[in-house]
Amino acid sequence: WLALLDYVQGSGRAVTSAAAHRQWVVPLAAMPGFILPCWTVSWTEFSTLYVPHGATELAGGLVPPVAILAGLIREGRVFVRRIRWDLFLLVALLLVSMLPSAGVFRWSFRWLPLIHLIMALCAAGALLPEAATERRAIFARSSGFIGLLLVAGCVVAMQFFHMGGQNAFPFAWILLGLAGVWAATDFWPRKFPGRGWLPAAMVFAVLLATYLCIPTNSAVPKFNFPQELTKPAPLDPQRLYLAVYSPAEYVYRRKYNDGPVGQVARPGSTPMWAALRFINGYSPILPAGVAREFSLAIHGEMDAGVGDYLVRSQAGRAGILEQLGVDGLVIPPEIGVEPPSAEWELVFANAEGRVFHHRGPPLPTVRSVNWIDSLPDEEFATTEVSGIDDSRNSVQAEVKVPSDGRPALLTFSRTYFRGYEARVGETKLVTASYRGLLPTVEIPAGTRGRVILRYRPWWLVAGGAIAFLSLIILLSATIAAALRAGKLRPPG
Repeated sequence: WLALLDYVQGSGRAVTSAAAHRQWVVPLAAMPGFILPCWTVSWTEFSTLYVPHGATELAGGLVPPVAILAGLIREGRVFVRRIRWDLFLLVALLLVSMLPSAGVFRWSFRWLPLIHLIMALCAAGALLPEAATERRAIFARSSGFIGLLLVAGCVVAMQFFHMGGQNAFPFAWILLGLAGVWAATDFWPRKFPGRGWLPAAMVFAVLLATYLCIPTNSAVPKFNFPQELTKPAPLDPQRLYLAVYSPAEYVYRRKYNDGPVGQVARPGSTPMWAALRFINGYSPILPAGVAREFSLAIHGEMDAGVGDYLVRSQAGRAGILEQLGVDGLVIPPEIGVEPPSAEWELVFANAEGRVFHHRGPPLPTVRSVNWIDSLPDEEFATTEVSGIDDSRNSVQAEVKVPSDGRPALLTFSRTYFRGYEARVGETKLVTASYRGLLPTVEIPAGTRGRVILRYRPWWLVAGGAIAFLSLIILLSATIAAALRAGKLRPPG
């Protein structure tokens, strides 16, 4: 949570349209979907348009909501007092899922997995203990009968209000049959073998029927990504690439492109599958500098005009791409421009795009620069950089800065976030960024040693301490509970 709250400050996601925060808000009218997942009402999808959408995301196996309702009927206030904090959290999460969200939580339906978990815990609180009070009405002591009534009522309402969608039948009949079997088991003897497994078996049967009768993908685009995407060819893992591609859901999805896609363009997260380095790709947050400078969207796509400008005007010597350490370009066919031939060479081409490499060996990930346009009045010394060790959360390199009075400036080819720190031995160095794009470190004159740039944001230190303290509290509470129960006695 601390990380997400920190990342969203100043990120590309923070400048998105306010209308985007209403995408995938769970509507109140969809609540019957917890009972009948084929229940179809209008949701706001990725384009902020109201479209009919089945409540597949609300499918939880029927038993949890029925068990909670049965507990409320059977025990009333006793049940509420026993699991009041779980119920409070469940109600709070349901409200959050139905409200517009901001930042990285802008799609409210992402709260649903946690809602299903809390609902299952509440249901366990209703199912595990026996009824605290006995009532004469069968619906007050029978979870299966309540489930049958709820399913039947939802099916009738679905037909009356035309909420069934395309996948209502035969799923509705199957669910009615399963609910009928569950209701029939209420008449089994209390000590019938296997009765304790009945709720879990019912959940499994209902979820299996949901999986078989309702498509698992109704709104998210599908792509024909081949297994070869786990191999880097025709790209070089040692180079840092910029890929200029249009939105993947319009260019590479199966609806428009049936053949294998992505081997060259590598949209979204696919470069990670082959350990390739791309400056753009999927990011739910969007680092502020890169996203704003290159007009990147969430899945790494960029405007064709911006891509044309970068290739035509910023791919030459001392251009922005060289300053970032970009030494590979992937250009789709729709962008006809090519980078300057003096610095770039074509190494691969097919129908999906062309691959250009900066002439010579790959650019080092740590570079010494004499001048940078964000500090136009300063001139820096040239330092020797060797022994570069670039890992996930840190970069190390040996430096030798001349003793001529001028400091050196190192740039690092990695996306900038607040929280980087640099040291040479015990000496802390000045860490900044180049236009919010990449980290920079200023090294005093005469410095010799190993520079270590590490990612140590405040939330990582504070969150680690909180997590460790939580672990200590959990272990202490476990031991105390065991001692109180008499299962663990202290020595002597």
